[in-house]
Amino acid sequence: MNSSVSHLEPGTWKSLDEVVHEPGFSDHAMRVIQRVPAALDDGEVLDVLHHAKGVFGADVAVFVSFIRDDESRESFRFIVAADPRWCLTYQAKGWFSNDAWLLYAAANSQPTSDTHIPLRTKGQREAREVSAEHGAVSAYIVPAPAGGGLSRLGVLVLGSRIAGYFDSPAAGAIKILARSLSMELHEWWVRQTRQEVIARNRLTDDDLQLLRFEREGKSTKEIADLLAVSGVSIDSRFQRLNAKFSTPNRKAAARLAAEYGLI
Repeated sequence: MNSSVSHLEPGTWKSLDEVVHEPGFSDHAMRVIQRVPAALDDGEVLDVLHHAKGVFGADVAVFVSFIRDDESRESFRFIVAADPRWCLTYQAKGWFSNDAWLLYAAANSQPTSDTHIPLRTKGQREAREVSAEHGAVSAYIVPAPAGGGLSRLGVLVLGSRIAGYFDSPAAGAIKILARSLSMELHEWWVRQTRQEVIARNRLTDDDLQLLRFEREGKSTKEIADLLAVSGVSIDSRFQRLNAKFSTPNRKAAARLAAEYGLI
């Protein structure tokens, strides 16, 4: 463990105010955040999140990456610096589509305490109760939106067993740092997902260029002229891409490629 953060363990702090006034707090946080891009696999990035949890004075931390493939397919991935039963319960109950914290993150970019996010349904209240049971009595929700009209987003949840912990005015002092951590984690997941999708579908650089042209709105003729090939060849290549992505048309394939950070 990095000696600079070894003393900042979960459960040590009585208030967030103590955390942010710890000497070198911002420097410790930045050093941990800067480790995210260099993580080589899930295990390394989880180790970073465990360290970040300590630096931010949280008892638990979870990062969720969400992508909606189309109207019927959704993809969720978790990094869990907490009891894994929390996320297993969440998945088993199928709370994704109506989760209050995800809905907030989909519409907002500002980090906020969970007390500012209304719980409108029975499922949302149940999900909140389970999160409290697993160490997030108070929670700080940190969105990492993609922008550009994409559904792709990430959400960092920092949790404390102390009620009202993240309702402190001191939350303002961690906002920028927590947002930076969330964005770095999200970008890391996008890079990992991109590599997986390219390998799984055996996509070439030419395939990605074709999808990029489609995303830009270029017609078959325009693409054919740019690549100095026939329109028939372009249409044939798009048919193969549709098959690889299991999409009905080239527009859907290009949108999916954008969602997964391929283009």
